[in-house]
Amino acid sequence: MDGMGGGNSTKEYMNMSMQMTFYWGMASEILFKGWSGHQTGMYVLALVIIFALAMLVEFLAYTDFVKFGLTPIALRILLAMKHGIRVGLLYLVMLAVMTFNVGVLIAAVSGHALGFFFSGSRTISPVNPEGAGA
Repeated sequence: MDGMGGGNSTKEYMNMSMQMTFYWGMASEILFKGWSGHQTGMYVLALVIIFALAMLVEFLAYTDFVKFGLTPIALRILLAMKHGIRVGLLYLVMLAVMTFNVGVLIAAVSGHALGFFFSGSRTISPVNPEGAGA
């Protein structure tokens, strides 16, 4: 035994390498083994999914799903479920960004920004609601 749990695991562990600096390119595995790979279509699909996940996170953060007439405990359960889903999606986006792929980083940041534009910007009141020319 080599202390790593198997006979060949030390060699396999030593041969594994992970990109530790930002880089451009499609040659990356995002979240799951074999996802993205070296195919252009799969890489674009991965970027679209990361973008959508980031937008969904912002939508969940700024959208109020509270229904009137809920009991306090039901409301807490609903809000806790919403929070759990949001945090889980945030972790998935974070893990995707940890591939150090610049395309993934751009997709995640763009998704968060556009999600905030459509969801969060509605929570911001205008500075001069009467008009800017007054």
